[in-house]
Amino acid sequence: MLSAAPFARRADYARAALFWAGILCIASSLSSAIWIQGLQRDGASFAGSASRYRYEVCSDASHGAFGVSFTAEAYDDEGRRACRVRVTAQEAFAAGDVLSLVGRIEPLDDSEWGRSRFMRGEIATVRAVRVTDVVSGGFDPVRALRQAAVDAIDPARSAARALVAGTVCGSVTDLNQTDASDVFSATGLSHLVAVSGSHLALISAFVSKLLDRIGCSRTARFAVVGALSVAYVLFTGCAPSAVRSAIMVCLAMTAQGAGRRGHGISALALAVCGFVLMCPGVVFDLGFQLSAMSVLFISLFGTYVAHLLRRAGLPRALSDPLSLTLVAQWATLPLTLPVFGELSLVAPAANLVVGPLMSALLVCGLALVWPCIAFPPLCALMAMPEALANISIFAAELLASVPFASVRVSAEGPMMAIPYVVAGAVYVRWPDPKRWQLLFSASLTVGSCGCWLAYWQVFAPPAITVLDVGQADSILVRDGSQTLLVDAGVDEAAAEALARNHVLQLDAVLITHWDRDHWGGLPDVLATVEVDRILVARGAAARVPSELLDLLPCACTELSAGDSISVGGYTCDVVWPREEVAGEENADSVVLDVSYAGPAGSYSMLLTGDTEVDQELAYADAVGTVDILKLGHHGSASSVDGEVLALLDPSVAVASAGKDNAYGHPDSACVQAVERHGAAFACTKDAGDLVVEPHDGGFRVRARGTSR
Repeated sequence: MLSAAPFARRADYARAALFWAGILCIASSLSSAIWIQGLQRDGASFAGSASRYRYEVCSDASHGAFGVSFTAEAYDDEGRRACRVRVTAQEAFAAGDVLSLVGRIEPLDDSEWGRSRFMRGEIATVRAVRVTDVVSGGFDPVRALRQAAVDAIDPARSAARALVAGTVCGSVTDLNQTDASDVFSATGLSHLVAVSGSHLALISAFVSKLLDRIGCSRTARFAVVGALSVAYVLFTGCAPSAVRSAIMVCLAMTAQGAGRRGHGISALALAVCGFVLMCPGVVFDLGFQLSAMSVLFISLFGTYVAHLLRRAGLPRALSDPLSLTLVAQWATLPLTLPVFGELSLVAPAANLVVGPLMSALLVCGLALVWPCIAFPPLCALMAMPEALANISIFAAELLASVPFASVRVSAEGPMMAIPYVVAGAVYVRWPDPKRWQLLFSASLTVGSCGCWLAYWQVFAPPAITVLDVGQADSILVRDGSQTLLVDAGVDEAAAEALARNHVLQLDAVLITHWDRDHWGGLPDVLATVEVDRILVARGAAARVPSELLDLLPCACTELSAGDSISVGGYTCDVVWPREEVAGEENADSVVLDVSYAGPAGSYSMLLTGDTEVDQELAYADAVGTVDILKLGHHGSASSVDGEVLALLDPSVAVASAGKDNAYGHPDSACVQAVERHGAAFACTKDAGDLVVEPHDGGFRVRARGTSR
């Protein structure tokens, strides 16, 4: 007969957990309310000219498309702290530098980026037009030591040195400007660079083993390891994930020193609770979230997954490290996919191969950087960690070159909760399947993924999709394995749109003309999918924007009126321009007359780029009537008129425009002209992606609500 004692203990545990969870919710709500009120108060008082304040740099610089940005504390004329802001300038400054500048104060907008900066405690952006004075900060021994270490490593020398600086010192400013950063991201290795719990765990284990070998007492060993953990976190810049790890190390050492068992989940809970109460905004930091969730899942499921891998036939030497990376990816996918939209399929293998190399790099770099600081001629010793970094980068590049090593994934909505639902089910049931069941489940999963991939890459249904890419143009023509992208939007939205349409390869990208809202997203497209050809108008290849010169996979192929492109059952006839153009004006846009005939239906669609009435009247006779008209220039006032509509006689007109755009597109005059003609009208800003596909002998237009 089963005893009731275990059930009573579980009930007591559940009651205690609910009680403390309730206490934490109340305390964190009060703390968050006070913290947000403080930020709002700072924001209300921070006004006027940016030159009224002085700005103390308090973070490493980050290079971006609009210059160099960093976090700074703003102080008024009397030296009182006003608030924390994000400063954008044209050059980088060291932490501790105090700047006087001429610029403008801009409130954070209601974008995802603006909200994330606010939750980091920043209340505005300061765009520096000119920095008028720079005063080096007072002497800070930790900051000076870190700068000396960075100088000894010399990260500007090579990508490998930049990787050493990022791994050893937590300084990733130079690394983020190299291709190695993108390679590590694509292979799921970025966490090996960021100073986090894995760094501290390795350092703690190494130092603890060393002290044990020389006969240190347990108390002394714990004290030294704890002190070194705190010192390393301070040295590397106090990243929230590293602070969390240091707190957990110190709690574990304290518990063991007091003769009690260390408990990782309890230490994690205490560390997170401390952050929630003392600095609520830090829990919105993605690095902190990833670190905390990884530790939680490894603590809960690491041993369990390793057991399953051994049962499936893997030796312990592989099952233990593989379980860690699989569990960490399980924990973090719902957090990373919505942010980055990228899934690394080679991450488990990459961590097995590159992880040990990066561990050796960390230990070697930390051991050698100190003598290099003390005696600069010894800086030649940094060639050893540099060699390990070169090997790590080479291995990562090799893995990144594997087909479909990293794929864009559209991850939104309740689907992202599935990994956590599975985790809850496993935690309740703890299933212990037999080996054949494991192998069958793995085969079924791999087979399902393979069928999904084959369907979208080989058997995709014919469709022309006007992609929702904001105030820009991007249109996907697709039939089976053949794909053509007409224009690439203005930013990463085109790559995101390809991901939600399950596109991993493009036969060609046609850039209608060199307006940024038609080519600006091409770098992101090229970085995430394989592109075989780049097509432009005749004469436009000589005017490729300088930002694209080193990115294009091949020389541009030029098209002239009369040329034709086949995409499965689609025939795309070039009808404009009729002469050589520079490709820099709206009137230079390549215009395609696209037709489809198949068993499911037939239709024609005119893709007009940014051409307007004058050009449309010139080519309308050659085109004849069409079923669907993609309106030129985002539906501007001069994009179409009654005469053009009478000549083309479309039954549907569609426009590509962004929500609340400053141009008022689509213009009411355009919409009214379409309605007077009797054609249906749709715009991406209202409907999201617009899918035109054969149906019942003709065609249909479906709206997918993804509007930006």
